[in-house]
Amino acid sequence: MAKKLITFFSFFYVIVLVGQNDTISYRLDEVIINATKKLKENSIGQHVVSLSDSVLTRNIESFTDLIRYNSSIYLKEYGKGGTSSVSFRGTSASNTAVVWNGININSINNGQTGFNSLTVSLNDAIDVRKGGGSIEYGSGAIGGTVHLNDVLNYTEGFNVKNQFVLTGGSYNTFNSFFKSKISNSKYSIAIGVSRNSSENDFKLFDTEYRNTNGAYENYGINLGFGYKFNNQSELKFYSTSFSGERHFSGTLPNPTSAREKYIDSNQRNLLVYGFEKGRIGHEVKLAYLTQKYQYFSNKFSDNFNYGKSRRVIASYNLNYKLPRIKAKISSFSEYESAFGSTDVIKEKNRKQFSQYLVYTQDIHKNVSFNVKLRKDFNSDYKVPFVYAAGIKVTPISKWYVRVNGSKNYRVPTYNDLFWPGQGNENLIPETSIQSEVGLGYSNKGLIIDVGAYLINTDDKIVWTPSGDSSRPGVWVPINLNETQNKGIEASLSYKIDLGEYKFNASSNYSYALAKDSETDKYLTFVPKHLLNSNLSVNYKKANLFVQSLFNGEVYTTEDNSDDFIVPSFFIVNVGAEYKLYQKKQNELLLGVKINNLLGEKYMVMPRRPMPQRNFNININYKF
Repeated sequence: MAKKLITFFSFFYVIVLVGQNDTISYRLDEVIINATKKLKENSIGQHVVSLSDSVLTRNIESFTDLIRYNSSIYLKEYGKGGTSSVSFRGTSASNTAVVWNGININSINNGQTGFNSLTVSLNDAIDVRKGGGSIEYGSGAIGGTVHLNDVLNYTEGFNVKNQFVLTGGSYNTFNSFFKSKISNSKYSIAIGVSRNSSENDFKLFDTEYRNTNGAYENYGINLGFGYKFNNQSELKFYSTSFSGERHFSGTLPNPTSAREKYIDSNQRNLLVYGFEKGRIGHEVKLAYLTQKYQYFSNKFSDNFNYGKSRRVIASYNLNYKLPRIKAKISSFSEYESAFGSTDVIKEKNRKQFSQYLVYTQDIHKNVSFNVKLRKDFNSDYKVPFVYAAGIKVTPISKWYVRVNGSKNYRVPTYNDLFWPGQGNENLIPETSIQSEVGLGYSNKGLIIDVGAYLINTDDKIVWTPSGDSSRPGVWVPINLNETQNKGIEASLSYKIDLGEYKFNASSNYSYALAKDSETDKYLTFVPKHLLNSNLSVNYKKANLFVQSLFNGEVYTTEDNSDDFIVPSFFIVNVGAEYKLYQKKQNELLLGVKINNLLGEKYMVMPRRPMPQRNFNININYKF
């Protein structure tokens, strides 16, 4: 480990020595805490990181890699391009809510979102908020939330902006997308299409095998439309579709036996009407979301298992401003009807009505706080009353202290309850109480944030092979009495201009301890240490960047056996970009990226080797 960390700091030191400036628009300062205004207003006392569209373009390979190299979230990926799930602050994948334009899109069947079923390139911005979010986003928002944002802008005159990106690389990997934005003072239209594919047949290190069943291909479409009736009212419509097929690679020692195939698709539609005049604002949302999948244990067979779901959501938001005391009161009412089924579970319907209130106030120019209350009425469960509060204080110039606390929950999914032979209908919702305190410093060139958190969870839902004493070895879900997650997170971003050169750096570090309080054993797949960094040097038309990731070792068994640990690993990616042409809004860039420069032999999951050194070349044309 010491050797890996020395290598990391050597890269950092070299870039600092060169540290310098350009006219290229790709700047890593866009990774700094810069949340969208609405999310920031609702996140007092919490830490939020925003990833801009240029950062997304640089990490176009997969959504998993985007989050892995630009946040403190751990991603559990079943082989490159395979199923990918998230662990936020040591919590499970179903404890992280993925939010699309304000709508929680986690599956009703398994309670989570597959990160390799999300398309990086079609979202305008992605925000990562740490800590509980059940007040705004309901079940599952315990560890944190990931926000996918589409932006509709209006311009004084008629305006058209287009972008086309094409990437080709090792293992016949191709990524491409086209985005167009058309606008004037009344209309705003956004269109995006993407395609990603790979044979993904990299050589498995220390063997004679290749990743022979790892191919994937997916398509995405995004549509957005906005119309301003006047300065007070606006109608917006968002729609996104995803369709993908991927093969599940095999595990050592016999990877060639793999035959599995997975086809999935989803469709999301959202209609939003907003009206704001004076102190009062109204917002109405109507959403319709569908998901479905087909799983083939043998890709050469026509037999498959399937699952599907559909959700209808209607919500109303009322805001009332109190300008004399610099405060705002918000009321949110939401109704949801969700249907889910699989080939072995008959269709179930879960209904829920939610009401929550938020009070936000700037007590002083240096002190702001909010209080949130929520109550849900669920057709299947008695959902607990939840609450949250946060405060941010700036005691002296450039320094701030933030504190937040919340109660959050997760209800059992359909798979938890009804999976034939394994589901457990006696499960109850899990609840968590968490608190966090942070200290930060911010000036023009340097931003630092350090926070410590504690999460105590009762009745946590986990799948375990020892949950049913009458059937040892059969995986079933149970409620654990209590688990505790605690840790420290730190982020840093720094930029400096030295003549014609510009230097940018950002880094995220996470130290996490997650234990079953009854057995005093660590929870599986939670690395104690996670560190990533991004470094960039720009000069006129040229740009050089370095990404690095240190992922600590993880336990994979409940008894924390040292025989089944996934070892730590350290990855370095490097890239360069050059602006070939620029005239007015026309811009053509050529880039190259080398992934895993040091040729690290590593795994994220047991017996599933990941790619060693590989590369891609890309063109980025804006017009």
